[in-house]
Amino acid sequence: MISTPKLAFLAVLVLLAACSSIPSGQDETSAANTPLVIREFSPTIDGKWIGNGISYGAYRDGEGPDNDKLTSKANILEDLQMVSKRWNLIRMYGSGQQSQNIIEVIRDNNLPVRVIQGAWVSEHQTQAENNEQVEGAIELANQFPEIVAAVNVGNEIFVDWSWHRVKDMDKVIGYIRDVRSRIRQPVTVADDYNFWNKPQAKKIADEVDFICLHAYAFWNNKTLDIAMEWTESIYRDIQQRHPDHVIAYCETGWPTNRIYDDGSYEGGLIGKAGENEQEVFFDQYDAWVDKNKVISLYFEAFDEQWKGGFDGENPMDKAEKHWGLYKSDRTPKQALR
Repeated sequence: MISTPKLAFLAVLVLLAACSSIPSGQDETSAANTPLVIREFSPTIDGKWIGNGISYGAYRDGEGPDNDKLTSKANILEDLQMVSKRWNLIRMYGSGQQSQNIIEVIRDNNLPVRVIQGAWVSEHQTQAENNEQVEGAIELANQFPEIVAAVNVGNEIFVDWSWHRVKDMDKVIGYIRDVRSRIRQPVTVADDYNFWNKPQAKKIADEVDFICLHAYAFWNNKTLDIAMEWTESIYRDIQQRHPDHVIAYCETGWPTNRIYDDGSYEGGLIGKAGENEQEVFFDQYDAWVDKNKVISLYFEAFDEQWKGGFDGENPMDKAEKHWGLYKSDRTPKQALR
């Protein structure tokens, strides 16, 4: 008769043999097929909802990612002291040194600001550069969990018109899974409504905790009188298409300057740009966000002159440089006066 200890030992050997017979990768496949347990994204500070936020770029005139000139921490503090009087949630797009500096300023000065931290991935970057962005976002989320409220992987990388569109969706899914497995915060992908309204968007939606939506009435050739109606209709449409997800409006706005009649796409748009027009749209949108508690990152806090390029006859008039509610010299525009 076999003794009890020997029986127990044999049982362990049988179990180990059974486990070793499982084909390599099966555990990973099972995990990938497990339905996502969504992490709630409802940003608060001390119990107060702070979902009405704004996109923040710290670059001042003469600075930008193209020349690797970063703004100073003193400038960042000045910006965030202004911003935090009205908004307590900001969005940042990349995970480089500038973002590290911004978060450190928030921490060191105990500012009432939380962050949606981006990882900038692009078809035009090397694999190493994309990996560095993803790793940077993970590190910031884990180093500053009390400040980083969520992480956004990629910005407009799937919509057809994107200049930095990533063709390999599975590669991005790998990034998303890597981030989610290594942080506790909710994770999202930011893209235009013309991606989120397509059938293939479900593949990404199934991997994220909430939908980060972009939609611009101006860029979609709408006039100001119907801009807010159109903006709300897009939100409702995406909400219906992704009923299991919170929809955050991560980009929308109205510019205060633009190019007219130069033969470009922008030049042919019918929407008029100006501070009066921006004020009308912002007031309507801001009221709608507060009334419906829509998580929002209005685009954007400050004008950024590095954006949009410098080609053409009047490059400084390009709309891409004029979405801020403040001018690039930090004086408020009409919507905030």
